[in-house]
Amino acid sequence: MRRALSLLLLLALLLTGCAGGQADSSASTDNSGESSAQPVVYEDDSSAEAEPEPEEEPEEEPDEGSLYRLAAANPDTLLKILVVGNSFSVDSSEFLYEVATDAGYQVLVGNLNRSSTPLADHWGYAKNDEAVYTYRKNGDGSWETLAKKSATMSEALEDEDWDIILFQQQSYQAGVASTYRHGETSYVAQLADFARAHCSNEAVKIGWQMTWSLRECTERYYVKRFTGELDLYEKICAAVQTEVEDIDAADFIIATGTAIQNARSSYLGDTLDRDGKHLSYDLGRYLAAMSVASACGIDLSGVDRLDTSVSSKSQTTLSTLHLPLLRQCVADAEQTPYVITRQSETAPTLEQPTLTVQAAENGQTLTWTAVEGATGYEVTNGSGEVLATLDAEATAYTDETGTSHTKYRVAALGDDYLGDAFSPWVYSER
Repeated sequence: MRRALSLLLLLALLLTGCAGGQADSSASTDNSGESSAQPVVYEDDSSAEAEPEPEEEPEEEPDEGSLYRLAAANPDTLLKILVVGNSFSVDSSEFLYEVATDAGYQVLVGNLNRSSTPLADHWGYAKNDEAVYTYRKNGDGSWETLAKKSATMSEALEDEDWDIILFQQQSYQAGVASTYRHGETSYVAQLADFARAHCSNEAVKIGWQMTWSLRECTERYYVKRFTGELDLYEKICAAVQTEVEDIDAADFIIATGTAIQNARSSYLGDTLDRDGKHLSYDLGRYLAAMSVASACGIDLSGVDRLDTSVSSKSQTTLSTLHLPLLRQCVADAEQTPYVITRQSETAPTLEQPTLTVQAAENGQTLTWTAVEGATGYEVTNGSGEVLATLDAEATAYTDETGTSHTKYRVAALGDDYLGDAFSPWVYSER
């Protein structure tokens, strides 16, 4: 009996020791005797927030161009462009060198033209090697005539390793689809093949320039076929689609005609031609050159001048405030080449110059703030006398006969499309 009791007591002591050990494993006691037990926290990988992976920089996709604009040209490489056609090709290429170089590109421009020549005749002159063309080049800012009505098409094609060669149809025949072919044979495709065969650059691109609609024309051929400007424009668009685009007759299409129509819907209105057919010697030709340049892969964002004084037929200095409109007309034409995109009918305005007049030892000195887009400045006194007409860089003038009782006004000059902006009358500070 005593032995049994001893065994039971020993068993109880063992059980009590195990229980105390378990308690010690999950809690501790500080010096105050209070429990300092902490809950056990288990890391749950499924609920932990994964660290975000660094975002990869998106790779810049190469500019592969489109049917209405070639891939971006290289500003560091000379780009050679030959424009073949008639008087309309002269219009569209006249300021092509200025636009391209102002944009920061190196360019050589050639123009091969014969007045009033349609596609059928171009093809006949080409295959028969007839010397009937005027051939000019511009590689330094001035046009050089290499042949006047005595060059063949093959001579011009072989003269340079052209990167781009452009063709077009004669003005009102551009709206008659049947004039683009002879039976089932496309004149556009034949001329393109001829150009490739005679150009030493195997990578040459053949472009088709969609010309602009005539605003006024009384010629019998025109009157019989078209009801007016918009009717001709729509038929030009239709002909280009069926006779060039649908049969892949050219590598790309320049929507110059749509760019012109876009601009005609703006505050410029019917000011872009000089005779109802040919483009004006200033903005009309400049816009056509911008359209050609952009379609050839030239970025127009660098163009910051509108200097037509290089042309013997245009001595106009244009306001740079027109540039945003011209760029937009070109961009919209490339986006929707067969639809007119209406532009703003509100012309930009020049800011009013701020004039200060101070007495000087030799009269009165006038200074004023430069005005963006001004083509020059005109200084007038209170008697209405024009004292000076200055260029766009001028911001000061001294009137050697002026006194503190003379009042002055300075006008920031616009152009044929923009009005002038006048400062208030100002007396000299006394």
